[in-house]
Amino acid sequence: MEITKNAKIIIIDAQKDFTHPAGLYASKHPGITQILAAKNQVNHLLASLDKEKFVIIRSDYQPGQFEQGVSMCIAGTTGNQLDINVDNHFNIFTKTAHSSFSSPDFKAYAKASGINTLILSGFLAEYCVKQTALDALQEDYQVYLLTDCIGTGDDVQSRMDSMLLELTQKGAKLLHSKELL
Repeated sequence: MEITKNAKIIIIDAQKDFTHPAGLYASKHPGITQILAAKNQVNHLLASLDKEKFVIIRSDYQPGQFEQGVSMCIAGTTGNQLDINVDNHFNIFTKTAHSSFSSPDFKAYAKASGINTLILSGFLAEYCVKQTALDALQEDYQVYLLTDCIGTGDDVQSRMDSMLLELTQKGAKLLHSKELL
């Protein structure tokens, strides 16, 4: 698949709380080998394609925002730091809820840039990737799910499988990173 100027690869929540073995998410799940494999694939894409093809979406959440006593991706913490090979020359936007569309800056950028296709990757499959895809489909974007670049905990892979099935039934298409290189 050729990535045109109207398409962007969206990398969602590649932050240490989700993607690092010492992150909070890993401490709550017996394994994150699938997340680490997806992160490696994301880094491979970042090294292989031009920076302008990507949009990085990061989270700044409030303590206990989604679950009492669980605080992930809190501004100023180590877990909030990006854990992929990017620098400040990438388009980076911050969201405050599961969906990337909770970022007014991202929404404005997508509209102003004429983007009509989103190629989604990132973490966690069943939360932020799923909600971004649902919102994108609702907004009439063409949505591709970059299956080898989307991750969740090893013990909850069935959630990812369910998410992929649900989203393809709603119009999203599945894609492998090799198809972009």
